[in-house]
Amino acid sequence: MLSNTKCLVTGASSGIGLAICQVLTKHGASVVGTGRNSAALSQLKSEGHIVDFVVADISSSSLIDNNPPCKYTVDVATRILGGLTAVVNAAGVLQAGAADAVTVDNYDYNMNTNARASFEIMTHAIRYLKEAAASVTSSEKEADAKSSNIVSPSIVNISSVNGKQSFPGCISYCMSKAAVDMMTRCASVDLAKYGIRVNSVNPGMVVTNLQKRGGISDTQYEAFLQRSIEVTHPLASYLGRCGTPEEVGELVAFLISDKAQFITGECIAMDGGRQNLGAR
Repeated sequence: MLSNTKCLVTGASSGIGLAICQVLTKHGASVVGTGRNSAALSQLKSEGHIVDFVVADISSSSLIDNNPPCKYTVDVATRILGGLTAVVNAAGVLQAGAADAVTVDNYDYNMNTNARASFEIMTHAIRYLKEAAASVTSSEKEADAKSSNIVSPSIVNISSVNGKQSFPGCISYCMSKAAVDMMTRCASVDLAKYGIRVNSVNPGMVVTNLQKRGGISDTQYEAFLQRSIEVTHPLASYLGRCGTPEEVGELVAFLISDKAQFITGECIAMDGGRQNLGAR
């Protein structure tokens, strides 16, 4: 399905980003992953789930080889892959904070990774994606509907159900994901004339270490997980579980494949019905 796809995945050293690398490779894509955990990325490469990796903190302003981290990451990944046809912005963090207690540092922490880094990765990748789109000839475009050999350039941003509705206690995180969704919609309009598609995936509760890294204890996490299954995610009650990173990966694979060539500007909820219940 993705045999001609050359993809950069951010946040590849853990959670949803790691699973996306595994799923895309399973479907035939060539993937370069980036993240901060070199040991995890090295293991991912040794297992054959990525071609290579770039160790970088894309939320940082510190230069790498005299380049901003996001530009460095995109340039190196494109050089490794011999081109770039897809980008998946999966790097993300969560730090809680209610409106009457949140700090500017909390705001910067969430926004710099979730929104700003995704924005910078996208802007630096666009010229390479334009080159990939321009390499498709008119005759190939005509045959495209009958062929699975051509993949239109694509950007997929991993957002959240928090970008679609309000939740208590995490104002800057919700703001950061709402920003990702608006970036997706605006970029899809601007880039459509080049044949570049831009979409978001908005997961609900997916079992990763995101919440624990955000500061909640194991006990709090288990209670949150159980409540997600029993109360806040309707389909989870039937399945007896929340979402998995691999399920997110499969949706991403579809969105960057030729099967989704008429889909752009969509922010697709993958939340077991969570957003339809409102805040609970």
